[in-house]
Amino acid sequence: MDAHHDPRLVLEVEDRTAEVCPQPAEEDVEFYLGRDAANDFVYGSELASRHHARIERKHKDYYLVDCSTNGTYVQTEDERVTHVHRDRVKLWGEGWISLGQPLNVGQPIHFRQG
Repeated sequence: MDAHHDPRLVLEVEDRTAEVCPQPAEEDVEFYLGRDAANDFVYGSELASRHHARIERKHKDYYLVDCSTNGTYVQTEDERVTHVHRDRVKLWGEGWISLGQPLNVGQPIHFRQG
């Protein structure tokens, strides 16, 4: 990847796809996930909070920041699963995000960077 390439982060669940930062950006970006319709990515699980988490892009890296009651489960490309609760974790490569419940329950969100 060259120094001028702006990495993308794509989220996919069922038939929906969203790009966290669709345009090259000079400043940091915040992208919100949760049950509330005002979020950038609406996720209808009953265990997801209305404003569950956000994804921040800082200096071309992406971080998931949990703001919820039940926490967020994240599996990164190395297959490591992290339960994030009122904290943050770096998103890299390809993996899965589950809002409020373990990854093996419900429909997790697939993420990929590229």
